[in-house]
Amino acid sequence: MSVTTDQSPLPSRHSVRNTIEGMVGRDVDLSDGVPPAAKSTNVVAVYVTDQLKTSALVVVDLECAARLGGSLGMIPRGAVDDAIKARELPKDLEENCYEVLNVMASIFNLPNHPHVRLYEMYAPNSAIPADIAQLAATVGNRMDVKLKIAGYGEGALAIVIK
Repeated sequence: MSVTTDQSPLPSRHSVRNTIEGMVGRDVDLSDGVPPAAKSTNVVAVYVTDQLKTSALVVVDLECAARLGGSLGMIPRGAVDDAIKARELPKDLEENCYEVLNVMASIFNLPNHPHVRLYEMYAPNSAIPADIAQLAATVGNRMDVKLKIAGYGEGALAIVIK
């Protein structure tokens, strides 16, 4: 007899690392981190079930978003660093970051758990709904890591389960 839960599991670091490595084609290291500071430049990805119930969030700081986008698109590191210095996420980096976060939905889709998909990605300086901002700041069922992509550098990534 199998039991189905209505909540997504907190993924393992192994599955997060492998998923990102598979996307960007570079070594990725995850180490203990702190929650990304609440900044308007953060990128917030909202994952929902087939019933449109918010299931999980992935929050990345601007540095992590730029490095994910740059490494996926093989954009030269200098251009990625320039975007970070300018505190902006150019459209190409934003679109590539979206692709990585979209594929990351797979880390939540396990047997006997609800099917989850990326519903929305809030780019830097987007208006984030209050309930999503509140969930992003939740203490508890979350993983906060420092993500380092070989050749691109590091940033902060948080996964929050509702």
